[in-house]
Amino acid sequence: MNKILLFIATWSLVTIAFNSGNYTSAHETTATSPHVDSQLEFPNTRWATVRQTVQIHVPQGGQALTQLLIDIPESFDFQTSKVEVTDRDRIVSTLISRQGQRLQIDFDRPISSNTKLKIDLNGVQRNMLMGSSTYYLYGKTTDGTTNFLGSAYFPRSD
Repeated sequence: MNKILLFIATWSLVTIAFNSGNYTSAHETTATSPHVDSQLEFPNTRWATVRQTVQIHVPQGGQALTQLLIDIPESFDFQTSKVEVTDRDRIVSTLISRQGQRLQIDFDRPISSNTKLKIDLNGVQRNMLMGSSTYYLYGKTTDGTTNFLGSAYFPRSD
């Protein structure tokens, strides 16, 4: 009996250790295409209106971004939430529209290489009854191609 309890406790700790990391995929520093760098949720509480932040990196030597498309979860309410795009604490001039469950962010000027953008999604309603929030990001470059940049996963609050 003690061996079974010891096995269950050990397996639980191993599972927790491997599943409590960052959910955004890592990219090499030598990548040349834009990609999702990280995500952050503040405050990290069970029931709250939170700010979810996704960071996009346009690496040195990469194509400039002209447009972002973000597939948003159902918990995101476009009427009450505020979307803000910044580059090193400067607000980037954008035109933001919604098409169904997708946000379209058009930049007034293309976002050049060696830039890190922060997309702040303020006013997102979170509670422990709703599922996790997953954003899928696509970028349109100056040559007109649309590429998948990555996803940002915010797990459900327990």
